[in-house]
Amino acid sequence: MADVSRWSGGPNGDDGDRAQLLLVGALALAVLFVALALLLNTAIYTGNLATRDAGVDATPVVEYVSESREAGVDAIRSVNDRNNSDPDELRSALGSTLSRWDEQASHHRAVGGDVVGVEVAGVTNGTRIQQDDASRNFTNETGGEDWTVAADADLSGVRSLRFAVEESSLADDPTIGTDEVFTVEVDSDAGATTLYVYDTSGNPEIRVDDGGDTETCRSDTGGTFAIDVANESVGGASCPALSNLTDVGDDVAVDFRDSHRAEGTYSVVVDEPQSDLSTLGIDDVDGGTPYWTHALYGARFDATYRTEDVDYASTVEVVPE
Repeated sequence: MADVSRWSGGPNGDDGDRAQLLLVGALALAVLFVALALLLNTAIYTGNLATRDAGVDATPVVEYVSESREAGVDAIRSVNDRNNSDPDELRSALGSTLSRWDEQASHHRAVGGDVVGVEVAGVTNGTRIQQDDASRNFTNETGGEDWTVAADADLSGVRSLRFAVEESSLADDPTIGTDEVFTVEVDSDAGATTLYVYDTSGNPEIRVDDGGDTETCRSDTGGTFAIDVANESVGGASCPALSNLTDVGDDVAVDFRDSHRAEGTYSVVVDEPQSDLSTLGIDDVDGGTPYWTHALYGARFDATYRTEDVDYASTVEVVPE
């Protein structure tokens, strides 16, 4: 008779198989959970890297240096207008003006825990030559028509060259090279540039010749119109060629020719003091027409910016246009 008490599907065999299946399943689930955890951690870490700053934010430093430069330009213009009797007084006034701005800027930045500072490191003394009498022509103080405004072998900077010209005073002759119109010549070892100013049947015109290339620009307005070399414009119209007048090298000479053929006002700043210029076409100091005054051509500022993450220091060069 067969023994049926130990069949393969009996209680003992079934329990063992089920235990093995449960063990294998638990191991598989454990491996799966570990893999999912690793994937999740990797995703979180990658997200953190993607949103983390690559370095220190330099925006506040850039803003502060830009603000310092603008403040320096305004300060130089201000002291040139108000304190031009002596180079030492100009330097002292610039230091005082910038110090007041620095005090306000430092207080503003200190709110965020930043420590900033700016002070004058050095200046370039210069000379401003100008005429304020709008009813006078552009001859020198003795009436000379062809004259040298300023010249020297070491002269290497010309800025803020501006004219306000009365159209009715101009010669109505656009023929260039005939000495018939008011002419400004700026010569240096880098080349020569000539500006011709004349009237036409419409609005006044200027012509710029940089020794080969010539460009003509017409004013958008009649009457009294501005020739602004620094802003490259004439009577509101753009004239990029004007920048060639102040793009100079060394050994600069600024000359007026046929200056009796234009009336109005003008101003120019050069980068040498009056005492160092070999030629200054006028003798009057701070008076008369035309005349010269002491002026700051430019300046250098030491700027610093410090936070927990930043320790910045640089020298800022400032030359107004």
